[in-house]
Amino acid sequence: MVNTILNIVKYHFKMELDENSVNYERFLTHLRFFAVRFVRKEKLDESVDQFFFEQIQLKYPDAYACAKKITAYLSNQFNWELTKDEEIYLTVHIHRVTNRQKMKEESD
Repeated sequence: MVNTILNIVKYHFKMELDENSVNYERFLTHLRFFAVRFVRKEKLDESVDQFFFEQIQLKYPDAYACAKKITAYLSNQFNWELTKDEEIYLTVHIHRVTNRQKMKEESD
């Protein structure tokens, strides 16, 4: 599951992620906890307010579109429906790892 999610991110953004970066390690840690929640059949509480959810979608539209691809994959493969909280966390982590990778590539 984790490897497939990483591949979805790589293909969506058409980039290789720097597997030696701290940002990648943070993202990988998030995905591992994400997978553990799936195995344990745990869900995050639906505590986010609608305004915050909408703001994340507006601020990070590309990362959110990628998160929706991952949501579709999880739904189709595992019949796992993500909560809005999980989509928000996923979107923010995707944005962080891809945006910092882009900034690094531009500075090199």
